[in-house]
Amino acid sequence: MADSQTQAAFADENLLSSFYLGREYDLASKAVLDQRVDYESKDLVTHGVVVGMTGSGKTGLCISLLEEAAIDGIPCIMIDPKGDLSNLLLQFPNLAPEDFRRWLNLDEAEQKGLSPDDFAKQLAERWKQGLLESGQTGERIRQLRAKSEYRIYTPGSEAGLPLSILQNFKAPRGNVLREDLNQKIDATAAALLGLTGLSADPVQSREHILIAQLLLNAWTKGCDLDLHQLIVQIQEPPVRQIGALDVDTFYKEKDRMKLAVALNNILAAPSFSTWLHGDPLDLASLLGVGGRTRQLIFSVAHLDDAQRMFFITLLLSEVLSWTRKQSGTSSLRAILYFDEVFGYLPPHPGNPPTKQPLMTLLKQARAFGVGVLLATQNPVDIDYKALSNAGTWFVGKLQTERDKARLLDGLQGAAAERGARADRASLEKTIASLGNRIFLLHNIHRGGEPKVFQTRWALSYLRGPMTREEISKLMDPVRQGQEPDPGVAHEPIAAQPAPVAPPAPVVASPLTSSPPTATPSVPSTAELAAGRAPAAPAAPPAPTVQVAPTPAARVAPAPSVPPTAAREGEAPAEPLPSPAPASSPVLQTTAAPLVLPPEMSQFYLLAKQPNPGGASLVYQCLLLGFGDVTAEDKKMGRTYTRAVRLLAPAPAEGQAVDWPKAETIEDAFDHHATADARWGPLPEELNTAKKLKALEKGFADYLAGLKVNVPANAALKMSCDSSESPDTFRARCQSIAWREFEKKLAAERQTYESEFKRYGVAVPADDPVDANAPWPDRWQQFLRGSPVRRTTPPATLSAKQKTELENLENEWHGARANAAESCKRAAEQISEMALTPKKSDIKVVRVGLAWTPFWLLSDTGDLIPAYR
Repeated sequence: MADSQTQAAFADENLLSSFYLGREYDLASKAVLDQRVDYESKDLVTHGVVVGMTGSGKTGLCISLLEEAAIDGIPCIMIDPKGDLSNLLLQFPNLAPEDFRRWLNLDEAEQKGLSPDDFAKQLAERWKQGLLESGQTGERIRQLRAKSEYRIYTPGSEAGLPLSILQNFKAPRGNVLREDLNQKIDATAAALLGLTGLSADPVQSREHILIAQLLLNAWTKGCDLDLHQLIVQIQEPPVRQIGALDVDTFYKEKDRMKLAVALNNILAAPSFSTWLHGDPLDLASLLGVGGRTRQLIFSVAHLDDAQRMFFITLLLSEVLSWTRKQSGTSSLRAILYFDEVFGYLPPHPGNPPTKQPLMTLLKQARAFGVGVLLATQNPVDIDYKALSNAGTWFVGKLQTERDKARLLDGLQGAAAERGARADRASLEKTIASLGNRIFLLHNIHRGGEPKVFQTRWALSYLRGPMTREEISKLMDPVRQGQEPDPGVAHEPIAAQPAPVAPPAPVVASPLTSSPPTATPSVPSTAELAAGRAPAAPAAPPAPTVQVAPTPAARVAPAPSVPPTAAREGEAPAEPLPSPAPASSPVLQTTAAPLVLPPEMSQFYLLAKQPNPGGASLVYQCLLLGFGDVTAEDKKMGRTYTRAVRLLAPAPAEGQAVDWPKAETIEDAFDHHATADARWGPLPEELNTAKKLKALEKGFADYLAGLKVNVPANAALKMSCDSSESPDTFRARCQSIAWREFEKKLAAERQTYESEFKRYGVAVPADDPVDANAPWPDRWQQFLRGSPVRRTTPPATLSAKQKTELENLENEWHGARANAAESCKRAAEQISEMALTPKKSDIKVVRVGLAWTPFWLLSDTGDLIPAYR
């Protein structure tokens, strides 16, 4: 296991289309290896199965996989029968004890004999340590939050977001194959009858056949049905013949009335009123369009067995319908995750209404890029044919021999489906040796031997099943039009940057003449690229005043965090001077901003500096350039994308923008301007959308000359991640080097053991090393010049033997020093490599107006930058 200082290079980059799952594990030595385990997301298109008994770490692995999908912008549709998946919203990037305190299990704290506050501190430390040992930091949690938008739906309950299920049975839209239509009808009829406790056999059940015929009659005409209409039609069917029999012969009127009453009891029950309101079960709408990727959790832990079967059947039918409307692809478009599939996909002859749509998804969804991931404790209770459709297997510790046998059958079947073979004896031996958080990864796409790995630490706080009250607390902000924030509101989610794509800054509104109705939302990068921004109110015209400004002292910008983009041989850009020099004419300001057309993108920089005293705030119009520069380190097999945010003055007439002298700024934007501020003029060179558009080419040419500078350590074959500061990268290099030294020292000690044993003594012991000690202090006892470690020779040794032992001790001291100096030197060999981007990897996201705040000093007329 890695020591407490290890922040290894296992998750130091988000590999494109790859899920970081953990590190390889050696079963023989029971040791975690340095090799990270990445899973190609496209391999999940052929579906996956996760099996493991309680306590195997199955939930942690699945949540980690779902987190990776969210970071990569892949939507997940999650069925949660146990209530565990709501843990995905417990994301605390600061890893602060007070965040954990709000959500910890008080009973668990009591069982441990700890106060809630002490338990929260313990949890925070445990999460920091777990993330560190798997090469992660709180920055990955920020990335996860910045990329994903979670929704918890609770059908039949208003704890989460409600769903309208019984309100309307919508007819499928568009061209639908008759086979697909029949399948949806059978699933809907079976699910509905399951609520009444009646038989739902599609061939033998009169009730099922009648309801199926009524749905078929309505849907083939393009008509929707609600439950009330269905009850009426059962009493007075609009079809007069079913098969070769008239309807009254097939199903007598008084018997139909019993079915109608049974369904009416459902409709009339107060507990079912919550099934009639909420969002419709329409995946296209629930997944949304644009913005952050929507992650849907359908929590059904509060439902009884019949209600669960009813809802999950309808949901699976909707997933199947939505899947068939997508275009074909070999990439992973979405994931359907079923947290515990036991009882919903049983072996023959079991045939619940969920089985058919699940089997169809396993056979057909891969063509549309939809991967199905099934988790279970009991592989023996899963249909064998379903298991053979899975191309990826994650196998944890199992409880019974029957489970192992069924699992091995499934692995062999999956391999045979693709013309491969599986070594049953080897697999059986490996599975028998698995422990907690240790899984076997069997991926038929990658060939070779199956991998054994230890799962990475989950980014989300895994506190266990959540109550309806807790789910309600998580979804309260969503009901109010906000984003869920389980933490103690240290920073808004929108302010957290994404790992690769440029962060979504808050764009200032084009001004309109209508009054404000709501706080503008933060646009996504896609919205920035499209030039969309929320509307803000226009203020009435105000008289202008004249101010004679003088230049303010330059303020150095905060150093950017490597890796950075810079031109080769070019010095860092100086901060911009105040926009009006002393010799400039009198500056005109107004009390209200100009009203500009919406196609002119505007941004408000955040005023960070407090009022120096007696000053007024003035917004000056500068030019803002947003761009992405991507470069590849082919040797390391890594791709780096850096967001470029530059602030430049408007160009002189007929001149190009001087981008090399532009100022690099942080992503600190505001929703709107500060009240009571005054406004400088709009430069003529920036006063139309056409002029702004024309400036994009010059910005693109400037970006094309940039280099992406990445701190790297060639000796350790490591490079800095975008989420790391230089100090963090240096600490990670030190951790890796220290661990390498420990390995070398152990190997040397083993070599010298037999030599020292000849003299009846052991290899001299080292002093314990404090893992938290400063870097230089750790090495003191190992470097040359430190005292040689001596043993106490036995009295039986001769003088010659004592001299030989002393020489051996000196030799051992030198071997230790060689290993120490080699590893210490490797950690300190950090340099900067400059990567050259391809022209095709240069992207101009947006060139727009930047309303930049300055403090206008009343006594001197100086303008002091307020945005730095």
